[in-house]
Amino acid sequence: MAEPSVRRRFVPTLLPAGLLVLALILPGRMFSRDQSADVVGLGPAAWPGAMLLALAVLSAIWVARDLWALRRPGSEPLLAPVREEEPYAMGKALAGLVMIVVYGWLLSVIGFALASALFIAGWCVFGGVRNPLVLVPVTLIGTVALLWLFMGLALMPLPRGQGVFDGFSIWLLQLTGIY
Repeated sequence: MAEPSVRRRFVPTLLPAGLLVLALILPGRMFSRDQSADVVGLGPAAWPGAMLLALAVLSAIWVARDLWALRRPGSEPLLAPVREEEPYAMGKALAGLVMIVVYGWLLSVIGFALASALFIAGWCVFGGVRNPLVLVPVTLIGTVALLWLFMGLALMPLPRGQGVFDGFSIWLLQLTGIY
């Protein structure tokens, strides 16, 4: 039987191994592949399916790297405790969580496009990006890319908002060619 220190060195590798197993099993249990051939686009299961495939590939690379490293004495796996250089900013973390909750609430009120634009811009400003020559293009390109990814390619019906925001969302979706 292996000595405890050798077993302890392999424990961090259990995380990517477990993620690999889950990423391979979950798609078969979560998604149905009954999309008809006349539907244009990848469908709503494409995004989570792609993420699970990427998770499987990256987890396999992580496991292989850890096993390669652990075969040498004195080497460590990738997963190690983080050494913080600055004290943890609990206030910033809470503000970020509040921003995420507000974004979720705004989705149904002002729609995906405007809520995402506000969230991206707010997150950039919160992170220290205040130059309008950077902030505006990042916000606009990020919002349009998310619209195309989710509504254009994956065909996900995202909230358009209420009242005037619904009309704005339809106009924007027509302008970008999604509708």
